[in-house]
Amino acid sequence: MTRLTIDQARANFASGHQDYSASVREVARNDKHGIFWFVSDVEGERTGPLAGVPFGVKDNVAVADMPMTCGTPAFRGYVPSAEGAMIASIRAAGADCVGKVGLHELGFGTTSNNGMMGPVRNPNDPTRVPGGSSGGSAAAVAAGLLAFAIGNDTGGSMRIPGAYCGVVGMRPTTDRYPLGGAIVLSNSRDTCGVFANSVADVALVDGIITGQTDMPSIDISELRLGVPRKDFWQKLQPEVAAACEAALARLAAAGATLIDTEVTINGVGVHELAEKGAFPMVAYETLVNMPTFIAGLPEPFHSLTVADVADQAASPDVHGILQHMVSEPIPRDVYEQTVQMRHDMLKAYADALTRDNLHALVYPTVPMVAPEIGQATVVLDGEEWPVFQASIRNTDPGSMAGQPAISVPVPVPAGTLPVGLGIECAVDADRLLLGVAAAIEAALAH
Repeated sequence: MTRLTIDQARANFASGHQDYSASVREVARNDKHGIFWFVSDVEGERTGPLAGVPFGVKDNVAVADMPMTCGTPAFRGYVPSAEGAMIASIRAAGADCVGKVGLHELGFGTTSNNGMMGPVRNPNDPTRVPGGSSGGSAAAVAAGLLAFAIGNDTGGSMRIPGAYCGVVGMRPTTDRYPLGGAIVLSNSRDTCGVFANSVADVALVDGIITGQTDMPSIDISELRLGVPRKDFWQKLQPEVAAACEAALARLAAAGATLIDTEVTINGVGVHELAEKGAFPMVAYETLVNMPTFIAGLPEPFHSLTVADVADQAASPDVHGILQHMVSEPIPRDVYEQTVQMRHDMLKAYADALTRDNLHALVYPTVPMVAPEIGQATVVLDGEEWPVFQASIRNTDPGSMAGQPAISVPVPVPAGTLPVGLGIECAVDADRLLLGVAAAIEAALAH
């Protein structure tokens, strides 16, 4: 597969103009991996820093005059007449929205095996999942169809697909990007993000969205990286452990300082806090936020209830999750405990980063390589885990805390599946995160 960069796409557009746009749309209509659900015939602007660059949008984020199903039957047929500020800023920069790409139903999963539209497939191996819930966004970039794509993240949905597909996937600090036009499940956790084939391309799009374009240039010899061996580096598939340990060795050989650390508070690790608090937080906030989203829709969608959405859910796992949320709502006092856990996790991350004056934490993004489509469990260190819980093991804590994080591919043997290295910085240090990731990316390329 030939990967597409923003520079290459700009050059293609400049030389081909409408022919290039038409060819991209034709490839999108005929993709064999279930990536594109809807293709737009309306070309983008022809001027700006992203002039003619093709991009796609996860189908739970509004793009004016394009369908927005959220991957669930209850919203089939909904076509927004407007889009939020984030998509508007990208399109105003000249980027060409080719269409909407697939996701795990309503964002509640890590495989993008969608019961309504069918599975999105990993371009590296079509028998495997691309990750989720933003699987179509990462797969479109990995397949060479798009230069970048927009997804979103509640518990790892930017970084898990990035790792599984072998692309760069960034989750910014919660609330960094405007969420207007996107369905919000958990206001404490949800954020949109960017996939691309390089850190530089992610940084470019991030700058267009936020207006923050300065990025520190960091020499690898200056980097101080925390390695949280407890929890984050445990229960790994052998190939993931080998690839990430080899990446650490390369970074150390290039001059980076690696410091063993822990992300704990009062002896309790952030994994344990996330395991206790993540689902109750999302479940409580979903029952608050989904009715607000529905209330803003036209008829017949305006009359839906969360129970209606649950009843119609096409994916068995999502149907079960929603039914449980509706039938056994999380009590307010339990939710308030999860809010306190979130504050504790923020302190744990801040303490870990400041204790040894670290630029960032690094760890395997996902403990395993992409599972097969339909695979229910995975063995980690001799223990059988459900695929969902295993997939989010390292990404969920940071998502719950609201940390900015990014996954970059690490070198793997030819013919093997991609592996990602997770990099996590302090809250609101997003441009520092991109600078750190760029230095790591360059060191791993040599």
